[in-house]
Amino acid sequence: MQHHAGEPPKASLNPMAPMTLLHNPHYRDIRFAHARPFSAGVVKAMEDGVRQRCARLLDDLLPRGKFDLFLDYGGMVSALLTCELFDIDESHAEDILTSVNAITMYDPDKGGVDNSLFFSKLKRFMVPAIARRRAAGPDGSMAIFDGLLLYRTKPDGRLLTDDEIADELTCAFIANTETPGKVAAQGLLELVKRPEQLAEVRADLATNARIATEEMLRYSAPAQWFLRTAHADVEVAGIQLRAGQRIAGLVACANRDEREFANAQEFIWNRPIKRQLAFGLGLHHCMGLHIARLQIRVAVEEFLKRVTAYRFPLEEAVLRPSYFHWAYSSLPVEILS
Repeated sequence: MQHHAGEPPKASLNPMAPMTLLHNPHYRDIRFAHARPFSAGVVKAMEDGVRQRCARLLDDLLPRGKFDLFLDYGGMVSALLTCELFDIDESHAEDILTSVNAITMYDPDKGGVDNSLFFSKLKRFMVPAIARRRAAGPDGSMAIFDGLLLYRTKPDGRLLTDDEIADELTCAFIANTETPGKVAAQGLLELVKRPEQLAEVRADLATNARIATEEMLRYSAPAQWFLRTAHADVEVAGIQLRAGQRIAGLVACANRDEREFANAQEFIWNRPIKRQLAFGLGLHHCMGLHIARLQIRVAVEEFLKRVTAYRFPLEEAVLRPSYFHWAYSSLPVEILS
């Protein structure tokens, strides 16, 4: 925690700051304006399409005998779904995945990750789609754009620009493209390290892939922490926080808490998980939790349906944890049978 002098300034409303920086009621309104595509009911209807994408990719990849489990498979499933969600031609999926992976990867020369690139480098994909939708006329049928195109800022009642809308959608764009594929790839790695667990999951894939997904999220979720700023003096768990203090919620540590999880440092595919913290909690919990779970579960299930033996040449893998993420940016897999 770091001390600051008094209440910090609130995020800009003109131009509108990215959603994750906003205070209420603006944060709540912006979130609600594009949340419907990520609701449980809408996501449930996506399963057949996600499964078909997995099958189509595996049809091409498995005959090769070796491919990148994230960049060629899990991440590509997600990038193709991002194209569908954001009305972008699927021909851009590989470019989207490569761009997101490069932006979020730790840069050893710079000593970190430049978060500003999230908003500047990805607009080339989103802004043309937003402009097309604005020209066509938002009618509510494309909820990820329409709610934001119709939204009017408070209190001045102005419409958001295409650039501002892209800023509000950047979090969803990156998270959907990057996170599910990395968790699925890491989860399949953890399973193959433990042949007895892998056999148990295989015994009833339709049931057990769903259960294993929760442990993959607990054990392998890329996001390690979330930052918050106290805007007023408050007491949390007996600790007095002052307005202006920055607080890091260490989700990775919480997911290894022995008070919550027995043998917390061990991967156990069917462990009871009463509280899933990989998506955060409270007002800022990840609204993509349903679509992430769907992609991880289906990607794992479809892979294990068709692959009976596999191994990872980890000497070729790329693991570049940043100050926020921990995950393989490249994870080659060899198909043995």
